[in-house]
Amino acid sequence: MLEKRLLACFAHPDDEAFPIGGSLAAHSSKGVNIRLITATSGEEGEIRSPGLTMPNGLGSLRRDELSCSVRTLGLQSHSVLGYRDSGMAGTSANERPEAFVNIPQQEIVGILVREIRTFKPQVVLTFEPGGLYGHPDHIAICHHTTKAFHAANDSSAYPEQILEGLEPFQPERLYYSARPQGFRTSMALKLQAAGIDFPLPTIERANDGIDPSEIHVEVDVSAQLEEKMGSILCHKSQVAPNWPYNQVPRSVAADILGREHYIRAWPQFTNEETLTGDFFEGLKS
Repeated sequence: MLEKRLLACFAHPDDEAFPIGGSLAAHSSKGVNIRLITATSGEEGEIRSPGLTMPNGLGSLRRDELSCSVRTLGLQSHSVLGYRDSGMAGTSANERPEAFVNIPQQEIVGILVREIRTFKPQVVLTFEPGGLYGHPDHIAICHHTTKAFHAANDSSAYPEQILEGLEPFQPERLYYSARPQGFRTSMALKLQAAGIDFPLPTIERANDGIDPSEIHVEVDVSAQLEEKMGSILCHKSQVAPNWPYNQVPRSVAADILGREHYIRAWPQFTNEETLTGDFFEGLKS
């Protein structure tokens, strides 16, 4: 029986924690070999925890936080590509030539094709095309990963890799991480109902997410709540001191953090199917 392998391609440190940490921990606990690719070091992230010591800058700190998260989730390997965080849409960071969104697609896709041909994952996981909430880097990594997923088995794509001895390889499934529209409002209301003084999202953020009808499966990862919360807390720079999930009953935390949502982008989903949280279910190789 061949080893199960999952390649997760995301944009920033903490992308592996907040939206998909439960699923990664669940698959790792079942013996799946998981490799994480993180495109940037997250230099534009908002510093939510005051008083942090950052002698080498925020990017270096966030790479250390990522390493902590990877260990907590039980992932086998990870790599940071080293491009610069592009920041939110419309910010000056978008204009930096080294920002991830300004790197030629051919370059990034080539890197990801090499990863696929080397690691040979049956399943590839990334963001949905809207990037959960429109973050330019999230959108970019989705587009690049999707293109690499379909190009990796084409011997005419990046032929220099073939000459090096890498063989074409086609993963069997491509999954997108998604969140249902209004997830920020739903989260805030549940925390408020639990007695937490948590603000509702701004009008601009209230409808973040996608139409729930486009989501193929909601996964219950409450059994992995401790690992997921632990991985999130590794990202100290991104977690405020009054982080609400340590202040509410575990049942409330599980109701919010213990649900993850996915789209199966390939092969095309049919309404006759019922998907589970096992990305490998039914695969024979």
